[in-house]
Amino acid sequence: MSFDTRTLICTLQFGIAYCYLDVTKDVSIVLTSLQVLYDKIVTSSCVIFIWKLSMSKNVQFNLRIPAELKALISEAAQVSGRSINAEAQYRLEASFKSNEGSYSEALSKLKEFFDAHLRSEHLMSLAHKLNFILSEAQAVDSFNTPSISRVAEAFSYDNVITVEEWFEGRKEPSFEELGKLAEYFGCQESWLIHGEGKPFKKENFRFDFDIKDNAERLLEGCNGREIKSLWFARNNTSYGELVIVKHYDSWRGSVLNPRIHLFDGIGLGDTKEKALLTLTLEYLCKHYPLKVKGALVSESDFNELVWVEQNPIKIIDKYSHNTWVEAIWDESMYLKKNNSYWKGWHEMCLSNAHTIKRKDFLSKLVNK
Repeated sequence: MSFDTRTLICTLQFGIAYCYLDVTKDVSIVLTSLQVLYDKIVTSSCVIFIWKLSMSKNVQFNLRIPAELKALISEAAQVSGRSINAEAQYRLEASFKSNEGSYSEALSKLKEFFDAHLRSEHLMSLAHKLNFILSEAQAVDSFNTPSISRVAEAFSYDNVITVEEWFEGRKEPSFEELGKLAEYFGCQESWLIHGEGKPFKKENFRFDFDIKDNAERLLEGCNGREIKSLWFARNNTSYGELVIVKHYDSWRGSVLNPRIHLFDGIGLGDTKEKALLTLTLEYLCKHYPLKVKGALVSESDFNELVWVEQNPIKIIDKYSHNTWVEAIWDESMYLKKNNSYWKGWHEMCLSNAHTIKRKDFLSKLVNK
C-alpha cells in the first residue's frame, strides 16, 4: 500500500504548527519540532508502524489533541454522518491511502522541507563558496583531480560524511578547518571565512635595481610549495598590460600586478620599469629556464586574471609558452624582423637596450 506524500507532509506540518504557532508566534520552534518528528520517523519507522495499525485488528490508541482540533473533527463528523472516532480514523487513514508516493519519497520530501527552512543563510553561502572553489580546481588539468573524497582524505578523515555535510550546507566547518580548506584549494582565507576581498590572491609587485632579489621574490613559494611555473602574461592589445601568474602546483596559484605596459608608447609604462623587467627576465631565463613562461593572452582572459574572480591557473593553462620572454633581452632575437611579437616590438626592445646602457642606470644595478 502506498500513500499521498503531500497529505502526510501537510498533516505533520499542520499538526505541530497548530499546536505551537498560536502560542509562540515563533516559526523556528515549529521547524525544530518538525525536525524532531522527522528524526523519529527515520529512526523508529513510526510511519510504517501507524500504517500497520490500520491493517491489523482494532487497538486502543490514546491521543491527546487540542480542544480546537477536536472541535474541527466534531464538525466534520456531523457533516459526514460519522462518529467522532470514525471521522478521526477516516482522516488518519486517508492520509496514508493513495496511489501516489511511497514511504521513501515521503521522507525525502520531508528532508527537502527541512533543508529549505532550517539551513541558515550563512551555511548556504558557505556551501556555495566551497562548491565554487571545488569546480574551479576541477577545471584545471591536473593529475589528481580534486573531489570531496580527496578533501576528506587530505584531512585524514575516515569517511566523506563530514566533508559532504560542509558542501551540502548541513554543517559548518571550524575556523581551523576553513583555513585548511582555503590552503587546499588555493583561495583566500579571508574571502572564504568572512566574504572579504576576492576569491584568489593578487598582489602588487615592484621591480627594483637588485635583479637577483627581483628573481628571488618572484620565485617565492607559498605554504611550503615551490613555484612550478612563472608566467609573464601580456594583454594582447595595443596597450600591452602585464600580469605575472605564479603557478605553485596542481590547481594553486596567485597573481602579481607589476603595473607595467609593454609597448612603445609615451605616458604608459615607465622606461625604467620595463628595463628592470627585461634584466630580471634575462636572469630568470639563464638560471631557471624551465620555470619561466611567456604568454600573449586575450583581453577577456587578461581581465579575468586581474579581477581574480576565477582560478588564475584555469585561465593561464589554456596558453602555450610564447618565446617573447627570451627574445625581449636577447639582441640576436629581438633584432630579427620575423620575431615581431606585437606592434612596436622592435622599437620597444631598442628603447630598453638604450635605457640599460645608460651610465646613470648601470650605476644603480645590483646583482645583474
